[in-house]
Amino acid sequence: MLLTLESGPASIIQAKNIGLLDLAPTEDDQLYVHQESEDHRLFFYGNFKGFHTYALVTHTKFKINKDSVRLLDESSFEAELIFEDEEGDEKSQLTRFGSPMAPLSNVSACKYGRDYDCFEFSFSNGAANQKFPCDLVFVTHYAKDLKYSIPLCIEYIGMAAKNGRTAQDRLGEGHDKLQTILAKLNARDQFKSASIILYKPGELDCNEITFEQVVNILEASLIQHFKPTPLNVEHLNFPNNRTKLISILKNIGAVLINVKLESPKGTSLYSMHKTEKLEEHLIFVQIP
Repeated sequence: MLLTLESGPASIIQAKNIGLLDLAPTEDDQLYVHQESEDHRLFFYGNFKGFHTYALVTHTKFKINKDSVRLLDESSFEAELIFEDEEGDEKSQLTRFGSPMAPLSNVSACKYGRDYDCFEFSFSNGAANQKFPCDLVFVTHYAKDLKYSIPLCIEYIGMAAKNGRTAQDRLGEGHDKLQTILAKLNARDQFKSASIILYKPGELDCNEITFEQVVNILEASLIQHFKPTPLNVEHLNFPNNRTKLISILKNIGAVLINVKLESPKGTSLYSMHKTEKLEEHLIFVQIP
């Protein structure tokens, strides 16, 4: 029996915003803008309901050449986006962006940290100016012609499904692996950031296996493929270790697991073990 598992569509949330997941929308193509401070905003786009699998990833930060920002029309603008590849070499591209809000009368770069890493929008209808961070979420959603697939390095893979729990429940309690990643980035002062990729694995049309078991098998398959050590320690030798999961798979007659893992739009996933950067990973696991 071939057991086919799909990660489902991917959504991104910045690691620092994990405490705000309760505010995120729960319907497809829905946008929620949160007032982070007096003049800074962050946004959630998409359906953030029902995530059960997640990956903690590291990637480049982004900054803006402040002299390159130019309004194109009331709903779009262009700017030179500056970022680093995985070797730490600086890259840049003049990029066209859509705007999260309209009608625009002006766009400029501004600082939220030490670099020009935000856009400030002015509006022709007299609405108050708004500032949005130019982060991974913004770039992957609003950059229209970026000729670069942003590499996301998988540092940890996790899940939550027992008793109906979701990834939001798990991450909202605090996450020691995430704190380890953030502390490492801060200590090295790299031009890097951490994000969380959330997935919604689908149900299987099989009465012999529960949804919780599906999520567990998906997690184990992903971990054995990417081997994101040292943070992941379980399932590194799956399916060659004798675990309850192997018994479940043999009981339903599964001899091969086929997993499809999608990257978020505009990105590619890899790990230090699996260095090939792909927008879609096809993983095959032979059950002994």
